Amino acid sequence: MTAKDKRERVRHADAKIVDFVVGKRTHRGFTTNMSGDGVFIKTEGRLSKGQNISMAFESPKFKKREKRTGKIARVAPHGIGVEFN
Repeated sequence: MTAKDKRERVRHADAKIVDFVVGKRTHRGFTTNMSGDGVFIKTEGRLSKGQNISMAFESPKFKKREKRTGKIARVAPHGIGVEFN
């Protein structure tokens, strides 16, 4: 079973700048796809599966910065998959 098969909601292509905090470090990346359950963030840096994450990104739907928290569910060479809380 792939990660895609496990998802409850469809992810949609979405490119936004996202600022996020893992531990005590602040990072910046770009979303590549998003659903109501999670997001993939294109980023560099040494991050680990299971780490808690707080993020903020522009939300055209709400016309303000949206803040979300979650957990890193997957680490890839080009970014991280995050499952929202």
